Amino acid sequence: MRVYSKMCMALLVALVGVGLMHGASLAAEEPIKAVTLDYVQAFYFHASYRCKKCTTLEQYSREAIETNFNNQLATGVLRFNEINFDKPENRHYLQDYSLTYRALVLVRYKDGKQVAFKNLSKIWQLVGDKDAFLSYVKAETEAYLKEL
Repeated sequence: MRVYSKMCMALLVALVGVGLMHGASLAAEEPIKAVTLDYVQAFYFHASYRCKKCTTLEQYSREAIETNFNNQLATGVLRFNEINFDKPENRHYLQDYSLTYRALVLVRYKDGKQVAFKNLSKIWQLVGDKDAFLSYVKAETEAYLKEL
């Protein structure tokens, strides 16, 4: 039994040594984020078919969020996801947020529970003016984050 234990220990040490030689680290690669229960979720909803205007809406939405709220995204206070509402598992979002078409929706969570949502419906009117679009999404997201 003692020989077996020594062999296992030697194998473990050898594997760790080989891993360290090849750049592996015993420390975590990225710091673990604290899970916050108070946050804003930005959802961009789309269908399977995506026209040029629809892809532009998503591109501008993502750019507005990622450019202006990098710190909040990193800490989990703000989250961004795109969701295809044509998929059966996502159809409930149509009713959950009264959606009739593609949309950018902000959802506020307190203690992990949804407390409010807002459909940023002006994105359709502003898609032809990128600067106005980005400003609108930034202002609405800032206002929602202040409510946390």
